[in-house]
Amino acid sequence: MDPANENIRERLLARLPQPENMAAYREEVASMLEKNEKGFRREKRYVGALWVSMVVLSTVFLCVGASRLNTPVGAGLVSLACLLILYGACELLKHFINRSRVEILKEVKQLQLQVLELHALVAKGGAQTSSNP
Repeated sequence: MDPANENIRERLLARLPQPENMAAYREEVASMLEKNEKGFRREKRYVGALWVSMVVLSTVFLCVGASRLNTPVGAGLVSLACLLILYGACELLKHFINRSRVEILKEVKQLQLQVLELHALVAKGGAQTSSNP
C-alpha cells in the first residue's frame, strides 16, 4: 500500500470513537444531525419564499416588458425577468443539493454507528471466547 494512503488510513482510524465513548459519540451525532435538519428546514422556507417572489416578480416584468417590447425598457425588463428566474432556479438547485447532502450524511452516520456497534460486539465476543478455554 502507498505510504500516503497508509497515513490517511491511520488518521481516519484514529478519529473513530472508542467503545467506551460510544454513548457520547451517539449523542454528538444526534445533535449534529438535528442541527443540520434545523438548518435545512430554515433553508427550505427561505428558498420557497425566494422562488415564489422571483416567479411573481418576473411575471410582472414579463407582462410589462411584453407590452413595451419595441423600446429598450421593455427589452430590459424581459431580460431582467429571465435573469430573476435563472437566479431562483440556481437557488432551488442549491437547495436540492443540500437536501441530498443532509440525507446522505444521515445515512452514513447511521451506518457508521452500526459498524462501530458491530466492532464493539465482535471485540466483546473475542474477549469472551479467549477467556472460556
